[in-house]
Amino acid sequence: GMAEIFERGNDDVYVNFAFDGYQIDQLGRRSTLYNYNGIPVNLREGYASFIEATKQAHPDKSLVMNAVSRYGARQIGETGKVDFFYNEVWADEADFTNLKAILYENGVYGNYQLNTVFAAYMNYNKADNRGEFNTPGVLLTDAVMFALGGSHLELGGDHMLCKEYFPNENLTMSEELKTAMVRYYDFLTSYQNLLRDGGTENSVSMNCTNGEMRLNSWPPQQGSVTTYAKQVGGKQVIHLLNFSQANSLSWRDVDGTMPEPALITKAALQMNLSAKVNKLWVASPDAHGGALQELTFTQENGVVSFTLPSLKYWTMIVVE
Repeated sequence: GMAEIFERGNDDVYVNFAFDGYQIDQLGRRSTLYNYNGIPVNLREGYASFIEATKQAHPDKSLVMNAVSRYGARQIGETGKVDFFYNEVWADEADFTNLKAILYENGVYGNYQLNTVFAAYMNYNKADNRGEFNTPGVLLTDAVMFALGGSHLELGGDHMLCKEYFPNENLTMSEELKTAMVRYYDFLTSYQNLLRDGGTENSVSMNCTNGEMRLNSWPPQQGSVTTYAKQVGGKQVIHLLNFSQANSLSWRDVDGTMPEPALITKAALQMNLSAKVNKLWVASPDAHGGALQELTFTQENGVVSFTLPSLKYWTMIVVE
């Protein structure tokens, strides 16, 4: 059938080009579709059998399949034949909380063995015309995706993606954004074991004692700094995500209007941790090129007190 014709085409490609594998695409949820004989087709089950056949034809090649708006994610993940989850997210998953839900679901579908990459196009409406990406919108979204353990497919060739038609380059990147991208991806790579290598989500109660910031635990709230905490091995990780100036809780920043957050410095923080703390450090893609800074702290009666040097978009606190 069609799969065999396809594999023969892939054979030709692999013989001539050193591709590592193949990304399978789809169109998401359609209305009921029928085959030639008028029998309804179950697309999602078809995805699984297509992946199986494709892997069988080239066991040494990597596979990934786009779950458009989550469609077929479970069937794709349960094949055990894809290297990671790839979710193209749209207006029906426009909020930061949707990203978190997708990461949770993909964890279940992939038996907690696979990470997730989001194809997520920023400033989508603004991109109908020529202009520039809104740096704060892009950085806040990357901060949240990376802190939650995801990654972002957002650079294609020599430009940032603003539409599903990848050659569209209506929006350009400012020098500031170009520099920040390098720092953010350096950060994602440097701290990948804390960000993307398992761990257990937990909650750490934290407050600011000198009025420099308002804190809330996930999910995000406008006008507040949101904490997201995870135990990774012997380390307690707490991400601070700055929604203090955010004008929306959508990752898409469709019109490119997300305001730049005001820099917060020297916030006096306290958190409740009963275990003895040996070391406390912070790192941020927004400061010192992502290098870690060890901090002094006190711990009394299960309360750890310290001063946070800075928070722009995202600072990661690590307690050992």
